[in-house]
Parts: sequence; structure tokens; C-alpha cells
Amino acid sequence: MAARCHAAGGLIRTTLGELREELGYGRLGRHVLAEAAESLTLEGLGWFPSWRLSPRNDRPHKDQELWVFARDGGLRCQIICAIQEPDDCDVPAVLNGLLTGRPQDLSSEDKLGLIREILGL
Repeated sequence: MAARCHAAGGLIRTTLGELREELGYGRLGRHVLAEAAESLTLEGLGWFPSWRLSPRNDRPHKDQELWVFARDGGLRCQIICAIQEPDDCDVPAVLNGLLTGRPQDLSSEDKLGLIREILGL
């Protein structure tokens, strides 16, 4: 999964079914989701939405999509982590870094467009 993610520029869209197959698991279930999350973490990868690989996903389905990203410390990674784990980061610094070198008078739609650009959406 890590090689595929890095080859795609650090962000890929996948499904639980593809992830399950790539990691060599037979069926989806809470334990498989936990093992998949651990495997991705060990490979230096993160994912969103985070609940897809959590025990809260009590009905995992092979067609459920998730995004896998490289935890490389880059701006994309910083922004995703600031959103998912705000207690572990300096959120204002990350979001201000998003606007570095950009006009300060961006509209809300322009800011959303910029976030989508960074996330590769």
C-alpha cells in the first residue's frame, strides 16, 4: 500500500475491499479493520475518514471508500492531522501555513478550493 501511495504522489483513494485484498485479509470485520489500521500506521500512512478503520464501523463493507495518505510531514499531512487530531498539533499555525504566499483576502469558497487542491480532490 505504501508503494502505491507514494507512486501516486502521497494520496490515494481506495476501498475497504481493495485494502483487505492488498493486505491479504479474507473477510472484513472489526479485528481486520484494527489490523489494517495498524499495518497502515506501521507503513507510515494515515487515512480518512478515520472511522472507516475503527471499531465504530460496525458494518464494514468492501465498497466503503477511504483516502490513504503519506504521513510525510508535508502540508497535506499537516492539514489532515490538524483536522483529525487537533489536540496534538498547533492548528492555527498549520492553517496559517496554508495561506503562506497566498492573498489574504480569499473568499470561503476559495479557501475550500485550496484545501481540495492540497488534498488532491
